Amino acid sequence: MATEAQIKANQENAKKSTGPATSEGKQRSSMNAMTHGIFANIPILPGENEIDLNELKAQIIQALKPTDAIELGFVERIIQSRFRQIRLREAEAAKLKISMMPEVLAESITHILKHSTFKNYIAEDLSTQTAYTYKFYQVALEEIDKSGYQTYAISIETVKEKMPNTLHFLEARIKNHATMRWDEFIKNPAIISKVIGETRRDISGFIESNKNSYVARSIANDMKIIHRIPQGQDMAIFSKYQIQLDTDIDRAMKGLYEYRNNKAKLIEGEVIEDLTAH
Repeated sequence: MATEAQIKANQENAKKSTGPATSEGKQRSSMNAMTHGIFANIPILPGENEIDLNELKAQIIQALKPTDAIELGFVERIIQSRFRQIRLREAEAAKLKISMMPEVLAESITHILKHSTFKNYIAEDLSTQTAYTYKFYQVALEEIDKSGYQTYAISIETVKEKMPNTLHFLEARIKNHATMRWDEFIKNPAIISKVIGETRRDISGFIESNKNSYVARSIANDMKIIHRIPQGQDMAIFSKYQIQLDTDIDRAMKGLYEYRNNKAKLIEGEVIEDLTAH
């Protein structure tokens, strides 16, 4: 921390300082002050990445190197339009993310399927876990139908080898059985086949009662693909705004180029006039 004496000395030096000594230095200092003054007025909104936007602004200024107030005006327009392009891109992304939210998709699917089902879909109906559960039941049903359990008694070894998904259902069923224990169950192929039949009935019932949810998830996946681009009025609004911003940048760049070109011709004319006079 500076001492009181150092602070006083700095203040005295500041009073004595006259700024840059050369005309080039004074012009550069004046230009820097004007640049920072004008571009400080370009707002950065809450939630925006101030570091990235300031870096972009610095890169544009460095690339175009404005040298007077008029050039600064053109460059300011370019920076503002670039900021707005970024905002438009982020707004579009946010809008698309919202349209892909499970809650929004569920509401849309309820409307789409209202004539084939009276179900009001919720986000959970479209979840990955629900889809996994449905698929698990489908695979188990396939195993059972291929097993031939109605034709011959099936041993527990066959179940473990060829019906691993069905095995989980059998274990749960026997665990909740009032009188039968697992060690008794696995020794009786006839009982195993009987319980497989009962399990098939329950699995089929689950698949049948949830088939609309399966259709809904398929629709949801397709809707996510569709919603990668804006829909309807959103498409028109975003496209119109993007065209306008592109036009603004193009006009500002042309204006800057024409102004510099005219200024160069004017300076060249003054130089020639000077040389002629001498």
